[in-house]
Amino acid sequence: MKKKILLILVLLVPAMLKAQWTDEYGTWMSVGAKKNLGTRWSLGLETEYRAQESSRWAFGLDAGYKLTKNIKFGAGYSFLYGRKPEKQKGDPLVDDEYTLTPAYCYPRHRFMVETTADKRFWKWLRVSLRERYQLTYRPEKDYSKIEYSKVPIFDDDWNYLGDEWVADATQKSKLSKTDQVLRSRLKLEVDKKHWKFSPYVSAEAINSVSVGDHMCIEKVRTAVGTSYKLNKQHEFTLGYVLTFVFNDDDEKADTYNNRIHAVSVGYNFKF
Repeated sequence: MKKKILLILVLLVPAMLKAQWTDEYGTWMSVGAKKNLGTRWSLGLETEYRAQESSRWAFGLDAGYKLTKNIKFGAGYSFLYGRKPEKQKGDPLVDDEYTLTPAYCYPRHRFMVETTADKRFWKWLRVSLRERYQLTYRPEKDYSKIEYSKVPIFDDDWNYLGDEWVADATQKSKLSKTDQVLRSRLKLEVDKKHWKFSPYVSAEAINSVSVGDHMCIEKVRTAVGTSYKLNKQHEFTLGYVLTFVFNDDDEKADTYNNRIHAVSVGYNFKF
């Protein structure tokens, strides 16, 4: 496990030292519920909304199985509904033509399987390593693209009256796509008995393993925060998430070297 932790850190540090970042800010909100079925099995349900430039809703269902005290397996499915913001290329104030892509929404289906191993040190620190394989399918999606160009206007005597914008709308289509990633997350959490607060830090490398692509880091996600256990049933979380996007699974050319800052707020109910 120590070798794996060192390998993750070696991968993360060079990736985050890249220059020239574009920053984006948002808020992530989630509500979840978990039901233990005996001592080994559990079922979970969660909904999440990410309010950022490319916002999205997510609804997920997962199941967990505890093999031993320190090793757990999990599997799940999520339905994602995202929204791409309006996009404009060119400036109508200085250019004779520009392109506008109106905002549009699109669905995705996500499946995952994972293994989590954890170990407790000094009776208060819990170190966990999670390996997750994730497959995301995006159906084919049609969207509009409008090209504007200036056309000179003349009267009947061919006197120049000025320019007029002419729009040419075309229908575009994003082909269906399947994206596969391997997510490796290292998490350190204060887990002390009788403490209601459990501060944590984590780092995660999201690596593309799609068929036909070379394995590469798509994103690096770091987080710091805390959970607060009101009682055995109610738990709240608050954190700060910083994601370094190198190659997004949806719009690679537009999100290269993007940095997303997000405040994460969550509530979990156990029964």
